Amino acid sequence: MPEGILAALRELERADEQIGAALADLDRLAGDVDSVRARVDELEAFAARLPAEREGRAAELERSRAAASAAQRVLEEAKGAARGAGPEAAQEAERFQVRARDRASVAERRVTEAVAAAGDLENQVGKATLEGHELHTRARKLAAELRGRPRIAEDAGKEPRPGLDGVEAWSEVARASLFVARGQLSAEREAVIRQANELGAVALGEPLSPMGTGALTRRVENGLAHRDA
Repeated sequence: MPEGILAALRELERADEQIGAALADLDRLAGDVDSVRARVDELEAFAARLPAEREGRAAELERSRAAASAAQRVLEEAKGAARGAGPEAAQEAERFQVRARDRASVAERRVTEAVAAAGDLENQVGKATLEGHELHTRARKLAAELRGRPRIAEDAGKEPRPGLDGVEAWSEVARASLFVARGQLSAEREAVIRQANELGAVALGEPLSPMGTGALTRRVENGLAHRDA
């Protein structure tokens, strides 16, 4: 009987290891799905902000150009005043021209900054579009990994529809399916560990504190060895 129990315990230990590996694989897949979903959420938030961002940066560019145009007109007036100023007013006219030139320089810099900001936003749009395609590719690969797996819903293995909306919808199904599958495997593992502990208690003839199958098998092996010595 002890040898039979030991053989059963070793078989349960192998089953526990297999379930543990399967759980680790599901956790990896769940982490990958969560990573894709989190980035999709960020890109969708960016897309939602985009119209207002574009409008704001276009308005800032328009304001800066209007200010630069006004500052340039003032500078031209200052130059004309400096050329026509008499000896008594020359110094004041020169100071006015310097101030006008400084204002025009600042205004032009703001135009340059506004143009750069608008361009930067469009660069972000281009990168977001490219990343959206990459996320869809990642989602397709993950769906292929999920396809046909035990305990995984069939819809989780289907290719996502195009676009971020398609990836988002697929990720919801995949996450739910992985959660359910993990729960089922965890329950199976608990049953294996419980069964192993019950067998261990029978083999040693004493109640045992709950422990993992590996530690339990070693405990029973040692206990039986000492009993036979």
